[in-house]
Amino acid sequence: MANRTGATIGLFILLVAIVVAVIFFATSEGSWNAPPDAIAQPNPIPPTLTALAAGKAIYTARCAGCHGESGDGKGTEAARYATKPADFRDAKLMQAMSDGELFWKITSGHRPMPSFRKRLSEEERWEVIDFIRTFSEPQLWSPVNPPGAPTQPR
Repeated sequence: MANRTGATIGLFILLVAIVVAVIFFATSEGSWNAPPDAIAQPNPIPPTLTALAAGKAIYTARCAGCHGESGDGKGTEAARYATKPADFRDAKLMQAMSDGELFWKITSGHRPMPSFRKRLSEEERWEVIDFIRTFSEPQLWSPVNPPGAPTQPR
């Protein structure tokens, strides 16, 4: 009888350990590191005006809720999650990631961000990457009039 009780207790402890491990791994953040072949993958969609417009439309519909209209990571849904969405305006962060790495992350997802493997075509994912890169690019124009330019409309 004592042997049977010991076996039951051992089985119960093993079952509890398995349940705890499953819960831990299901809810843990884990790493979100793209494999080397994904990092090396070039973007096959050049950032043309057409691609950027398509990327913006997709971003607005599918990404801005969390990542924000301006790419700041402060969208209307962002506060719902313990893991804060990336700030695409952060040039240091964005320069550290290749287009291939971004593609892998968008494709794979990582809680709370869903996988977009089945939600967006490959072309749409590349177009979104072209667009989100614009958030961290330096401004190429200046609102200040160059020297010698008219200050008043003609």
